[in-house]
Formats: sequence, C-alpha cells, structure tokens
Amino acid sequence: MSLHWEIYNKKNITAETSVNGVLITSETNPKLYKLIEKIVQQLELNVMPDNIVFCIGHGFKISNQTIYLYPRRTILTGNTLYLDSTYINYLTLAELSSIIAHELSHIASNDLSLPKNFYRQIDRLTETITSFSRSRLFYPSYLLSKHYYCSFNRAIRQWNCSREYRADSNALKIIPKEYLALALSKIHLLQVPINQALDNYYHNAHTTHLPLDYITHYVAQSEIPSLSKLLKKQPSVYNTHPTLAQRLSAIKYRELNRLCGLLISISPTSLLTELFSHEVNALQANYQKNIQKIAETNINYLKKHINNHQQTITIKQGGIIRLLLRSLLASLFILITYTFLITDEKHDSEWLITVIILSIISIFCLRRCYKMYQCIGSPLLTITPQGLVLPCFEKAIPWEQIIHYQINEIMYKKLNVYLSPAFNPGKFKTGGAKIKYNRQNNHIQITAYEIKGKINLPDCAPLISDYIITATARVELQLFTQNKE
Repeated sequence: MSLHWEIYNKKNITAETSVNGVLITSETNPKLYKLIEKIVQQLELNVMPDNIVFCIGHGFKISNQTIYLYPRRTILTGNTLYLDSTYINYLTLAELSSIIAHELSHIASNDLSLPKNFYRQIDRLTETITSFSRSRLFYPSYLLSKHYYCSFNRAIRQWNCSREYRADSNALKIIPKEYLALALSKIHLLQVPINQALDNYYHNAHTTHLPLDYITHYVAQSEIPSLSKLLKKQPSVYNTHPTLAQRLSAIKYRELNRLCGLLISISPTSLLTELFSHEVNALQANYQKNIQKIAETNINYLKKHINNHQQTITIKQGGIIRLLLRSLLASLFILITYTFLITDEKHDSEWLITVIILSIISIFCLRRCYKMYQCIGSPLLTITPQGLVLPCFEKAIPWEQIIHYQINEIMYKKLNVYLSPAFNPGKFKTGGAKIKYNRQNNHIQITAYEIKGKINLPDCAPLISDYIITATARVELQLFTQNKE
C-alpha cells in the first residue's frame, strides 16, 4: 500500500523491471567463463546458463525471468546467472565457485520449471478465500478453506527450503563444505550493511564516488553482527529461505567455533579483482550514470505526491443495535433472577448460591450495557495528514511509520496496523474503543462493531493508502535533500 523501493537496484517507477549489470561472455571474460563451464560439467548439466550478468546488487541467483539489462536495454531471456559485485571484494575464488555451484544446481534440479504464474494463482486463491469471509452464509466455508490454505502455505515454505538444501548438497559434490559454509556466512553477515550502503548511495546520487568504493567504505564503517549471534536467529514464517544455522546443519558442518573465529572480522580483499577487472570499470560507470537518471525521475514523481490530500476524518464508534441486544440479555437474566426469587419457597443453601450467581450475571450484563452506552459516539480513530490518531495513544502515529495495514470484514470490521519495529508509539491506555496492541510485533488491531455516521471503515482504505504514499514520498525527498547538503 506504500511506495516500494527496491533495495538492490533502485528502479525507475515509470520503467519496466530492469537490472544494472554487465553481460559476461566467453570473449569478454574467458577465465570466468571457463570456470563456470567446469562447474557445469562437474554438476553434469547439459547446457550453460543462457546469460551471465555481473551486477551491482540484486544478489547471487539464477532466474528465468525476462528482464531489461541497463544501459543498452538488452532483453534477457532464458536462465540467467546473476553475480553480485558488491560481495566480490570479500570472497575467495573457492567461495565464489561454491556459490556458483549452488545456483547452477537449481538448474540441475529443475527448480526453475515452476510455472511463472504459480504465485499469481496462490494470490487468486487467497482472494477467493477472503471473499468467503465477507458473507455470513459462507463463513463456515471460510474457516475450513483457511485451515487448508494455512497447511498449504506451510508446505510451500518447506518446499522452498528443501530446494535450497538440495542445491547446497549438490554443490558439495564438487566443493569442500568449508568453502560453502564461509561463503554462506559472509553473505548473511554482509547482507544488511551492503543493502544499507546501496540505499544510501541511491540517495547520494549526486556523489562522484564510484559505487563499489562507496559500498566498501560504508561497510567498513558499519557494525557487522557476530556470527554466533546470527546463528541464534530464529526462522520466520514469512521467510522462503532457511536460516544460516539450518543450512549449515543441513550440510553437516560442525566446526562452528572455527567458522566464528575465521569471521571475527571481514575485510575486503583483492583476490578476485583481476578476474573481474574488465567488467568492474564498465559496470561502475554505467551504474553511476543510470542511478542519477533514475533518482532524478523518481524525485520528480515524489514531488507530485508530497502535497496531496489535506483531509481529516474522524470515525466514531456506533453500537446502538449491539446495546439493544445486550440490554435484552441483561433484562432476561434480571427476569430469571426475579422469577426465581418469588417462585422458589425453599430458601436453602442451593437457593442462595443460585440467587447470588444469577445476580452476579445480571450485574455483569448491566455493567457491559453501561460501558457500551459510554462508548457510543466516542472516537474510534482519526485520519489526519500528519498521522493516525488513536484514543489509546497520546501522540499520533506518523504515516511513514506504518509499514502495512489491512482492513478485514470478518463478522466485525477490523483495522490491522503494523508499525515499523523501531517506532515506539508511546504508553498504551485502555479506553472505550476495542483496541489491542501487541508491543512485541508492533501490531495494533482496532475492532469496530458498528460505525456511527455515513463513513464506513473500508471506505477509508484509499485515503489511508494515499497518506502513506505521501508520507513515504516526503521522507524520500528529505533523504535526497539532506545528502545533497
């Protein structure tokens, strides 16, 4: 629902999917080409990858997605092997070979044979299941289909992980496991600082520094976590790849203390400089030129959004129908209690206990009616240009701190807001509105039994999206301005 910026390759919002990279052939880089040919033969592959791309960012991967290659707008089809230049300064030839062997193993295992519209079909399945939830008639079908979908989703994640384990296992047929363990560990350790460096370089598009030099300097100034801490990281249900600890365990690499000792500090080397000397110069010049053009295009796009929408909407809690139902329930228990009092002539201990229980239930129902009466007309949430105002927090939640939101209409209308992990919304206080706050996940759930007024909660979705886009655009422009100054 917000502007999405690619970390590895900042893309032009108005352009197609593209990669900043240099195409490697047997003529341009015979040494690397022969190395890959040797790995292909050892893995018993029938063919070489159709394309080999040396790029800035984008990671190490094999893909059959059609993509445009900057700067000549070359269209790449077939199986493409991507080699990320941002990691080259930190790898040895053996470690690079282990990564190439892992990626080419995906071809050997036919992992790229998955239909291109597979995940699109999963999205359609999700939409169909969600549509059941909007109808009370089909609500039981929704619960059943949701159960099977969750099981299916877990199976898909396990299948994705099994593909990585199989590729690692195939790579070990030709590469000693220590080289693969070192390569995987370095990539996991350097991933965050390198991504941050690429992101920062994009906002410093005016700089004269060469991209790879800038990234190396940025990483040297960054704090890289210890390998022992990274190995303790728990797997997330959202990750399609296994954790580093799971991958090292799958290849049965046991010398973790030795690995931690080797990676106490990761310093750049020049071991692979000669191998990629032809590509590095062309790649950096092209990337520097293209990132400036893309940044300029995106800045103009952002400027169109920073002043959009100045509307303030307050949604108030309804509940008259719910109050009537609760009142009827309270009246029923009061009537039962009264009837029991005047008809039962045995005033024994059981009678007394029953009267006390019925009285407590009646008082509880009356109390709930009173609380509901107090809630009617109270603000549920307020949408302002500055942020989302909730009665449970003293300060507004800035739009740029909302990383995702979702409106559900299952029985009751619910607004789920997921905040940035680093943002602290302040002290949470209970009030009239039914609002739950999970501090650990920075997740807020607002339940609207009924809405008082003509504005419905789902109708606010476009406005919320626009405000998030506007806030994100403003933050992006501030980053460009600060770095330029």
